[in-house]
Amino acid sequence: MTQEKQGSGKMTKASLIAVILILLAAIITLLILILLKRDSGQSQPPAAPAANGGILTYDSTVVLDDPETLQKLVDEMVRKAEEGTMTLEMQVDAVSGDGITFSCYLANALENNYDMFLTLYLDETQEEIYRTGLIPLGGRIETFSLEKALEKGSHSCTLVFNQVEEDLQTIHAQVNVGLNLIVN
Repeated sequence: MTQEKQGSGKMTKASLIAVILILLAAIITLLILILLKRDSGQSQPPAAPAANGGILTYDSTVVLDDPETLQKLVDEMVRKAEEGTMTLEMQVDAVSGDGITFSCYLANALENNYDMFLTLYLDETQEEIYRTGLIPLGGRIETFSLEKALEKGSHSCTLVFNQVEEDLQTIHAQVNVGLNLIVN
């Protein structure tokens, strides 16, 4: 009889351990499902209100392109973005002794894809005070002259690099940078 009690005691312990393991597995599975559901909800952008005041949801009939097609689209966007970049070669200070003729290195870098012209605005008045003609790739300006003299001192300006497409009329891209005009 002692052996029967010991045997049934071992069975009870084994059954208890099995039940505990099954409960732990169920709890872990439930937690994983809850976390996955919550994470999948976070990866979607927040819903925007619809025109009728309701909440927009994703259309279940939408067909997505295959990964290869999506990669081609991304590659094309990167190519277009690279085409639109502009390498700037310039000095940030232009110096003059007379307030009219300034020495300053301003260039259309060889890495660029388009010819450009530069426009210079006096920050104080927003007045355009200088405009170049077209500068081809690899071209540079080392001096430029204003039509009216600036007083002695430092003058803050905005220099606009304007890339022009092949039709010589369409602005492809613009970049604004600061340029100091220093009259000694």
